[in-house]
Amino acid sequence: MEKPRILIIEDNADTRRFLEAMLGKQFEILTAENAVIGIDFARNKSPDLILLDIMLPILSGYDACSLLKKDERTKGIPVIFLSAKNSVPDITQGLTTGADDYIPKPFDYKELLARIQARLRKSADTTAQAVQIGDLKIDPANREVSFGGKKAHLTLTEFDILRCLALKAGTVVSREDILKDVWRDQSLKTNDRTIDVHIRALRRKIPPLTKHIISIYGVGYKYEK
Repeated sequence: MEKPRILIIEDNADTRRFLEAMLGKQFEILTAENAVIGIDFARNKSPDLILLDIMLPILSGYDACSLLKKDERTKGIPVIFLSAKNSVPDITQGLTTGADDYIPKPFDYKELLARIQARLRKSADTTAQAVQIGDLKIDPANREVSFGGKKAHLTLTEFDILRCLALKAGTVVSREDILKDVWRDQSLKTNDRTIDVHIRALRRKIPPLTKHIISIYGVGYKYEK
């Protein structure tokens, strides 16, 4: 069985070597010291997941992530930011550019590994139940979403949150339940405010969802049919 392939885009040589040594036990590793090389690798070597630093030469991680998520060849690859920039605005900006997760440095290796494995499991899940509610169609097998016949390009996390809410349409879903469903065993280590960032992105990418995804103050969200 082939090992999943992980692309590490990191300009710090020591960090790059550490990640390659540790993750190389379970994964096939590709490394790039800047985002220009990294994007080329992503387009031509089809990694299963990308670990992306933000403070990079030539092109920042934010810009690189935006480009990756706009490219048909790379938009479906999960991206996890791994960065020393760890303020709430930094994390919000990272998730807004389309990243699926954000881990501040210094990081715990076991947590990083768990987050990687969780993302890879989500990407491989093609047996989940399809959903159709009115104009909304969610196809887990192909990780596709359309509204009114128009396809929307969502990150894996945006997709998972929307599906979670749609499966429980008409019911209030607590932040805790969203975290458990989407982040699974990493839910306790994930800031629930990241949900708000992804919800805003969903409403921006699919404007009609503004009237369907309802915020329930102090509790969570509900998908109104």
